[in-house]
Amino acid sequence: MELLRALGSLIEPPSHEHSRVAAAIGLPLPPGPSVHGTVVAFQRYPYASVYLGPEGMMGGEARDRVAGFRRALGVDAETDEDHLASLLALLAALDGWQREELAEARRVLLAQARVTLVWEHVASWLGPYLASFDGCGDAFYEAWADLLGEAMDEVTGEMELPRYLPAVLREAPGLADPRHEGGGAFLAGLLAPVRAGAIILRDDLVRLGDEVGLACRAGERRYVLRSFFAQDPAGTLRWLAGHPPVAGRGRGGLNNTQPPRDQG
Repeated sequence: MELLRALGSLIEPPSHEHSRVAAAIGLPLPPGPSVHGTVVAFQRYPYASVYLGPEGMMGGEARDRVAGFRRALGVDAETDEDHLASLLALLAALDGWQREELAEARRVLLAQARVTLVWEHVASWLGPYLASFDGCGDAFYEAWADLLGEAMDEVTGEMELPRYLPAVLREAPGLADPRHEGGGAFLAGLLAPVRAGAIILRDDLVRLGDEVGLACRAGERRYVLRSFFAQDPAGTLRWLAGHPPVAGRGRGGLNNTQPPRDQG
């Protein structure tokens, strides 16, 4: 479980300690702040709320769910409870508490808490998030995503996961109908993974522009998408329709957030 703590720390802004941690777990030399900014900080935000919240932004109800889970465990609150590093550290801590607990009833409760943390707050978004690093252009972050995916597959492989969707996925609203709710609401939904069913990165929009033949202007993703729809609405929609969905970009057990089917 210390591997999870180490991997969580390596998605944070680079520090001198990162090189030592990466070497200890067999990863390449971490890049500097500029690469972290390009690959992670400005595109692949390591916060559960970005991928599970209906707004597609940090904070909100998705972060409140994590905070409530921590309170139920009696764990002190943190500023960024839904940050990947915080979630992985909590998962590692729960494993340690379970191993050290002498009372059987308490061990069972801690085991159930681990499953809840993984199913509701980690597996519900981490698989597609890690898959978004495929082809990101940096060997360190690609290797980091692969190793974390393998580590989480081991964790989930030892668990009996629920036979129902995580609550946040069951309750997620769909995309707004632009004919009735306006283009702005539709564009906002496209950039909220839990609503759109896809993670659309800035790099994806650059590729969209190149493949469809559109001018990709500088600015926020919503501004760029609005510009694309103004230039070629049909071509933009066709490209987006073929964009890999969240359900198809998971890794191993982390992609299995659909309830299993009964056999027979």
